[in-house]
Amino acid sequence: MRNMPITARILIPVLAILVPAGGLPTLTAQMMPVVMTVGCVEMDGRDGVLLTRAIEPTAIDERVPDQPPPDAPLGAEILKLVGTLEEFGVATHEGHKVWVKGLLNPAAPHPLLNLTSITHLSPSCD
Repeated sequence: MRNMPITARILIPVLAILVPAGGLPTLTAQMMPVVMTVGCVEMDGRDGVLLTRAIEPTAIDERVPDQPPPDAPLGAEILKLVGTLEEFGVATHEGHKVWVKGLLNPAAPHPLLNLTSITHLSPSCD
């Protein structure tokens, strides 16, 4: 151990303490489903964007369903939109009813939707 670099002499005892006897725990990737939903675009007042009055997000399995009609019903869900929102021009949809698709990441206080598509349905959320 005398010929080892100092960093190795420090790290080996530290790792022996930190790594449990059974080895490192196995990490599993959390799958984020691709979903779609309909809701209203609102700014949250802190440079964030919410999808309010959204219907329960539905997983997209094999084929993307047909676009909902402009009078598609709204719901009570709230999702925080994340990702490349400027690229999608999300701010131009403020106050509008939209159909969105993206990767759903359960989070608190609101699930995160990493946006992959946004389609304008109606200029109002009535």
